[in-house]
Amino acid sequence: MLPNTLPPHGPPHSTALALQQARMLQSAQRAREETDAAPNDDIDLKEIFRAIARHKWMIAGITLLCLAAAAVYTLRITPLYRATTLIQIDRSAQKVVGFNTEVELDQGTASDQLQLRTQIELLKSRSLALRVIDEMGLYKPGEGEVPADPAAPAAPVATPAPPPANDTGFVATLTRNFRQLFTPAVKDGERLSRNETISAFNDSVNIEPLRSSRLVEVQVMNKDGELAARIANQIAQTFIAMNLERKLETSVYARQFLEEQIQQTKAKLEQSERVINQYAKRNEILNLGDKTSATTQNYVDFSAALAKAEQDRMKAEAQYEEVRARPESAPRVLDNLAVQAYKEQRARLEAEYAKNLAVFKPNFPAMLQAKSQIDELQKRIDTEVEVILASIKGQYDAARKQEALLRTRVGASRDEVLMVQDRSVDLNLLKRELDTNRQVYDSLLQRLKEVSVTGGLNTNNISVVDAAESALFPFRPRPTINLAVGLMLGLLAGVLAAILREQMDDSIKHEDEVERLFALPLLGWIPATRKPRGMSIESLGLLAHSEPRSGFSEAYRSMRTALQFSTADGAPRHLMVTSCGKNEGKTTSALALAINFAQLGQRVLLIDADMRLASVHKALGLPNERGLSNLLAGEAPAEELILKTMVPNLGVLLAGPTPPDPVELLMGPGLRMLLDRAQALGFTQLIIDGPPLLGIADAIVLGNQIQHIVFAVKASSTKKKSIKDALRRLRNAGLAPMGMVLTHARTEHTNDDAFESYYGYGHPPKTAPGLLGTANGARAPS
Repeated sequence: MLPNTLPPHGPPHSTALALQQARMLQSAQRAREETDAAPNDDIDLKEIFRAIARHKWMIAGITLLCLAAAAVYTLRITPLYRATTLIQIDRSAQKVVGFNTEVELDQGTASDQLQLRTQIELLKSRSLALRVIDEMGLYKPGEGEVPADPAAPAAPVATPAPPPANDTGFVATLTRNFRQLFTPAVKDGERLSRNETISAFNDSVNIEPLRSSRLVEVQVMNKDGELAARIANQIAQTFIAMNLERKLETSVYARQFLEEQIQQTKAKLEQSERVINQYAKRNEILNLGDKTSATTQNYVDFSAALAKAEQDRMKAEAQYEEVRARPESAPRVLDNLAVQAYKEQRARLEAEYAKNLAVFKPNFPAMLQAKSQIDELQKRIDTEVEVILASIKGQYDAARKQEALLRTRVGASRDEVLMVQDRSVDLNLLKRELDTNRQVYDSLLQRLKEVSVTGGLNTNNISVVDAAESALFPFRPRPTINLAVGLMLGLLAGVLAAILREQMDDSIKHEDEVERLFALPLLGWIPATRKPRGMSIESLGLLAHSEPRSGFSEAYRSMRTALQFSTADGAPRHLMVTSCGKNEGKTTSALALAINFAQLGQRVLLIDADMRLASVHKALGLPNERGLSNLLAGEAPAEELILKTMVPNLGVLLAGPTPPDPVELLMGPGLRMLLDRAQALGFTQLIIDGPPLLGIADAIVLGNQIQHIVFAVKASSTKKKSIKDALRRLRNAGLAPMGMVLTHARTEHTNDDAFESYYGYGHPPKTAPGLLGTANGARAPS
C-alpha cells in the first residue's frame, strides 16, 4: 500500500482549454470526413505498391500455381512438327498489242497488293487442298481425316436425320428446326468424310505472307515431321502446276473466243460491203476513189476551167484596152514585124524629106512625092494596127463567151454536187461502218495469230525459293513461351487478387491513412512484436521496462515525446487510451506509456477502467480482487486500492470485480474524486486504460471527464468504418482524440526506415528471441 501522506497540491486542473481544443478538432474531423465521402477516381500507385508488398506471398503462391498449370498443360500436348516452304510470287507479265512482246505495266501499289492477295487466297482454296490430298493419297475412305493435328477431334460421319413428324405445333416446329440446323443436307457418307479430311487438312496448313516482300511461307503442322515437309513441298508444286494450267486454259479460251468473234466480224464486213454497193448503185453514185465521186470531180474540173477562162478573159481585155487607148505604143503593135518595117521605111523617108526640105520647097514635085510616100506608109501602119486591134478584140470576145459558158456549167455542176451530197449522207454512214468492221476484223486476225503462236509459251510467275525439310524439334508445344505466359498470368492474377483483397479489406493498412482519412495526428508507430518465451500476451507492455533498448521500447519513447509536445503545457496530466474493440493494443499502449513516463522520474498512476474485460492485472501478474469498481462504489479509499509495481514510480489501480452497471459507477462523482485524490497522493501523471468505444458507453463517460484521449488502432485489423463510427460517437459527445497510435505495425505500414537504419548500426536492440520486426520512430502531431 502507498503511504497516506498527502503532499501539498494546488487547485484542481482546469479543462476549459481542453474542451475548446476538442471542439476545434471535432470541426476539423467533420470537415475531413465530408471531404473523404466524395468519390475519388484517381489511381494511387503508392497504394497499389503497398498492397503488392503486403500480399507478396499470396502473389508468389498464385504465380507458382499458374506456372505449374502451364507446365502440366505443356506436357499433355502431343508434340507437333512444322515444315515451311518459301515461295515467291512475282507480278504476272501482261501482254500488250505487239507480237510476242511482254512488259510489266506499273498498275500501282493497290493493284499489286490485290494480285498478291489473290494468289494467297488461291493457296488456301479448296480445290488445291483436294488435289494435294488426292495426289499424296491422304484420304482413306472410312477414316475421314488427314494425319495432321491430333488435338483436333475427328467428327463422326453424320447420319441422316429422321423424317419430321406431321406435328405442326410450336414446340415441334422449334425441335425440327433445331435438329435441321445441325444435320447435314447431304446423306452421302463418303462426301461428308472427304469434307472432314479437307477441313482437317486446311487446319494443319497456314499461309503466311512476309511483310514488304513478294515471298509467302507455306507452313504445315503435323505430328510426323517428314510428312509435314512432303505436304508443304507438294502444296507448292501443285500450286505452280495449277497456275500454269489456268494460264493455258485462258489462252485456249482466248483463241476460241477470237475465232468466234472473227467469224461474226467477217460476216458483218461482207454485209456492210454489200449494202454500200447496193446503195451507190441505187442512187447512181460513182465513186472514183477515197472520198471522191464523179460529180464532185466534174465540179472540180469545171471550177478550174472557169478560173482559167476568167484569167484569159481579163488578159485579153487588158490587151484590147491598151491597144485601143495607145495603138502605136501597145506591146502587141510594137512586136508586129510589118508595123516595125513600115515604121522603119517611114522614118527613113521622113529623114530624107527633112534633109531635102532644106534645099527644096514643100511643093517641089520630088518633095510632094516623098510626102505622099510617107502618108502611104502611115496608112499601112494604121491598117496593121486596126487588124491587130480587131484580132485582140476577137480574142477578148471569145474569152468572155467561154467564161460565160463555163460559169453556167459550174453552176449546174454545183447543183449536182449539192444534190449528190444530200444523197451521200447515208452512204458516208455506211462507209464508216464498213471501215470500223474492217479495222475490227484486221485487229482480231492479228490477235489470233499472236495467241496461236504464244499460247504455249506462258511464263510462270511462281517459284519455290526454299523447299521444306523435316524439322528436328517439335514446333509445339513451346515450353518457354507457355511458362512465360503462365508466369505473366500468375503475376497478373496475383496482383489483381492482392488489389481485390486490398479493396475488400477495410482495415487501416498504412500510417499515412491516419492523418489523411481521420484528420488526427499519428502519435506513435508500434512495431509488431512477438511475445518472449514465458511471457503472456497481456504482459507485452512490460518490454518497455525489461528491454529499454528494444525497438518496441523506442517506439513508445517516441510516442511519449510526441505527447510531451502535444500541448503548450507539455504532456496531459490525465490521459485515457481507448480503441474500437478488444485486442487492438490499448492495454499494452497504456502500460508502456505509463512505464515510459515513470522512467522520466514522474509518479505515474495506471488505472484499469475497463471493468467489463480487465487485463492490466494479467499484464502485471496481480490479483484482481479489489480495484476501481470498489473505489467507485465507495467500498474502499484510493490509498488502499492503489498498488505498487515492479517499475519504480509506477502505481496501478486495477479494475476490480465486474460491477452490474459500470456506466452508472463511472457517471458518479467517484471518478472525479479519484483524479483529485491521486493528485493529492503525489501522482503527477494519470494514464487510464479505458474500455472500447463501440458497443458500450463506458468510454464516452470517461472521455467527458478525462478529455485527453489516445486512440489505439491495430494495423491491418481495425476497420476504417469502425474507426469512423467510434470517432462519430466521440464527436456527438463533444470529444475528439488527441491522436492515434498504430499498433502491431510492420515494415509495409510505413515509408520511414530511418529509425531502423539508425538503431541497426552500432546499437543492436536487446530483444527476446521471438521478437519480430524493428521499431520506427513515431511522429509528432502535425
